This record gives sequence, structure tokens and C-alpha cells, in this order.
Amino acid sequence: MNGWQKLESISKIIAALMIPLAVAYLGNQVATANKQRESETKFVELATAILANEPHPDQSEESKDLRRWAVAVIDRYSGVPMSRDTAKALIMSTALPTNPASPSDPAGTWGLVFGGDTTLDAARHEVTKTAERMGIEQGEIFRRDGSFRSVRVYVSRSDAQAALEKARGVRSSSYLVNMAHWCPNSVQRDGYFDCISP
Repeated sequence: MNGWQKLESISKIIAALMIPLAVAYLGNQVATANKQRESETKFVELATAILANEPHPDQSEESKDLRRWAVAVIDRYSGVPMSRDTAKALIMSTALPTNPASPSDPAGTWGLVFGGDTTLDAARHEVTKTAERMGIEQGEIFRRDGSFRSVRVYVSRSDAQAALEKARGVRSSSYLVNMAHWCPNSVQRDGYFDCISP
């Protein structure tokens, strides 16, 4: 048996040992990821149930703390971060919509898209000055398909629709999107949220 034959035999033995180990490792990684996702889903379901109840105007500090926790859970695992105003509204005065999704009105947060710019500086002007001219609160910047989009996020579609009417008075090209479909996953960057493919 020459050197090449020995090397071939050794490589076959190593492959026969390593492949099952690699398969077992990858299987374990997938199982761990699935368990993590199941755990996250349960936390989101619990948080949604907490926020589905209308907060009492005189709610206790414990109740506020519980709602803050629920907002943090949804904010962390939803893939689309909430604005400060939306989070505050859910803690103090608003309940999450509980109507089941339908093709004409899917559940989720709604985004009023009122600008698209090639530079972050231009988008910063839009979410502050243009939003003020429209009579809506300051928006957030989302980078999607290479463009910096100016977006104001709402929990309620009716609130988003009312804001759309105001926005179109200044910019007729404004439109609404369901954030769960339009930007299902995002990463916070310096000054904006980057929509990424799932």
C-alpha cells in the first residue's frame, strides 16, 4: 500500500467519524433554535393577552410595570420596533386590537409611509419637519430597498387612516402599510431601522 492509498484510507475513516458528529451537532442546534422560538412565541402570546385588556385610568404601578414588561417583550420579538409614543400609549391608555385578522384588515401595526429619500439626512428632515407640517407626530426612519423611508407607526388602523388623510393634504403619495408584511424583520442602526429579509 503506497502513501496515497494510506492517505485515502485515513481520510475515509475520518469522514466516517466526522459526518455523524456534524449531523448530530447540527440537529442539536436546530432543536435548540426551535425550543427558543417556541419559548419566544409563548412569551409574545402572554404579553399580547396582557395588552389586550384596556388599561384602567387609575391603574396601579404594578399594573403599569406588567404592561411595560409586555411592551418590552413584543418590542423585542416582533421584528418591528415600536416608537416611544406607541409603547407609552399601550402602557397608559390603549389596548392591543383583538379582532382576528381578515384579508381586508389584517391585524398588526400600521405604518404611514410619507417619504422616501436616498440620504439619511434628508429622511431626518422628513420625519421631523414634514411630519410637523402634516400635523402628525414625529416618525421613524426605515431603510428598505435602498431607500430611507419616513414612517409613522400606529397600533390602530383607524388612527393610521386618519393620519393618512392629514398626510395626503401635504403629500398625496403617502400610503399605509401593514408593518408585519412591509418590514417583518428589522435591525436598529444609528438613526434608523434597517429592514432585512427573514
